[in-house]
Amino acid sequence: MSQRRFLADLDAGLHASFAAAGMADVAQYTPSSGETAVACQVYVTRDVETIGDLRQFKAHSVEVDYVLGSLVSVGVTPAQKGRLAVDGDLYENATEISNDGSMSRWKVRRVQP
Repeated sequence: MSQRRFLADLDAGLHASFAAAGMADVAQYTPSSGETAVACQVYVTRDVETIGDLRQFKAHSVEVDYVLGSLVSVGVTPAQKGRLAVDGDLYENATEISNDGSMSRWKVRRVQP
């Protein structure tokens, strides 16, 4: 078994356990091409980001970690402008932050349905 396959299996198993405990979500991802939405495993990090040297400006920051195995198995990968419906919110992928082949982390922005 390769390291990538091991990590993919590990991430999927961890996500299932975290989701059962209410610490992760199963969501619907719609590619930017408008294809049919597919179920996916995600972690959503909602935070407040301080901006500037004086740290006086604040902006809401949301990042999403996609468990890639849940998408790749149906031939989909997260991409810019792809949309994610999760926990009553709708987000659009803005910038990919990292991708280790098993998890893809994106900065997202909230959009109106």
